[in-house]
Amino acid sequence: MVGILVQEVMTDRFQKIDIDAPLSEAIGIFEKEDPDLILVFDGNLYKGVLTQDLIVRSHLKWDPTKAKVRDVYKTAPVIKPDEDLSKAAKLMIEVDLRSLPVGESKAEIIGVISDMELLNRIVKEEFGKKKVEDFMTKDVITLKPEDTVAKALATMRDHAISRIPVVNEEGRLEGLVTLHDLIIRFIKPRFKAQYGEVAGEKIPPFSMQLRDVMIRGVITIPAEATLREAVKTMMDNDIDGLVVVDDGNRVRGILTVKDMLLPISRMVEKEARFYLQLGGDADVLSDFTRERIIEDVKRFVDGYEDLLGQEGIIYLYIRRFNERFRGVHLYQARMRVVTDRGVFVATGETWGAIQAVHDALRAIERQLLQKAELEKDTRYYKRFLEKMGLE
Repeated sequence: MVGILVQEVMTDRFQKIDIDAPLSEAIGIFEKEDPDLILVFDGNLYKGVLTQDLIVRSHLKWDPTKAKVRDVYKTAPVIKPDEDLSKAAKLMIEVDLRSLPVGESKAEIIGVISDMELLNRIVKEEFGKKKVEDFMTKDVITLKPEDTVAKALATMRDHAISRIPVVNEEGRLEGLVTLHDLIIRFIKPRFKAQYGEVAGEKIPPFSMQLRDVMIRGVITIPAEATLREAVKTMMDNDIDGLVVVDDGNRVRGILTVKDMLLPISRMVEKEARFYLQLGGDADVLSDFTRERIIEDVKRFVDGYEDLLGQEGIIYLYIRRFNERFRGVHLYQARMRVVTDRGVFVATGETWGAIQAVHDALRAIERQLLQKAELEKDTRYYKRFLEKMGLE
C-alpha cells in the first residue's frame, strides 16, 4: 500500500452518456471536451465506459452512422473512494484503462480517477526519486524510415505493441509511429469508404514509407532521469509514453504509464506478480472457456516462475475467424509476455480458443527453454532437448 486514498486524487468532474445514445453523440463529447473516458449509464445505473480508442476500433466493426453506445462500450469495475492508490493501479492494469469510475456502488458514482493524476501524486513521494532506467522496457523493437506502414502494422500486431521508434542506420531516433495514428490515417478511411463518407478522396496506401508518416520531434528522456521528471514530461505534453535515449540520441528503452503503474499495483498484495490482459474477441468467449484460459496461463506462470522472473504483464489478444470446422471456430491467440527477464512473443492459430492459447504457450515455453540453454542453465538442459525434439 502507498498510504494514499483514491478520494485524495479523484475528480468529481466526469462525462456521462446513456447506453442507448447514438455513437455520434459520444464522438461529439470527445471532440468538444476531450475526456479520458465517458461513463455509460442505463438510467441511473452505471454500466461501463467508452474511450476514444474503443470508438476508433469500432469503425472496423460497426457502421458509425448507425452504431449506438451499447455496441461499443466495455464494462469496467468501480473503485471505492477509500481504497488505496495501489488498488486503483492494479485495476487499471487488469482492465487496461487509463481512468476508473469512483463510487460506493454502480448506483453511486461520485467521480473518476486517472492514471496520470495517480502517478503525479505518487511521484511526489519517495517513489518519484527512482530512475527511469529501472522501469523502462529495454528490449525495444525499432523500424527504419524506409520501412512501410504495412510492416509497422504487422509488427505491432505480431508483438502486441502500440508504438515503435523509427531509427536510422546508426540507431539514432528519427521518429515514432503509433497504432492510434495509423488506424486514424490508414484503416479508418477504408472502413468509412464503404459508406460513401470519403467517396472521391484518395486513401493513402499501406506501401507508404514511415518517413512520410512518422511523428517527428519525438519527446524523449534520458535513462538517468527520475520518475518525477518523466511524469511531469508526460503531463506537460499530454502523452502516455516516452522514448528513452542516450547522449547520442540512440534508443535505449521505452517508458510508458503502465511501466510505472506495475510496481505500484504490486503494493496491493505481494503474491500479485503477473497480470493477464485479455483483448480482441475475448468478450465472445464463454465463461468456461475464459476461466480455463486464465487457469492455464496461471499454471504456466507458476511452472516457469524461475525463468519468467519476479513480475510482469501477459498480453493475450484473441481473434475469432468466421471459418468453422465441425462447429468450432478458427481462433488466433497472440501472446506477449513482458517480464523483468525479457520479452517473449508468440502466436497460436487453430480450431478452438483454448487450443490456440495452448499453442502460443508452447511457443513461449520453447523460447524460455532455449534462453535457459543459451545461458548455460543445466537445470533445463534435458527439458530443452525434449522440447526441441532432440532427445
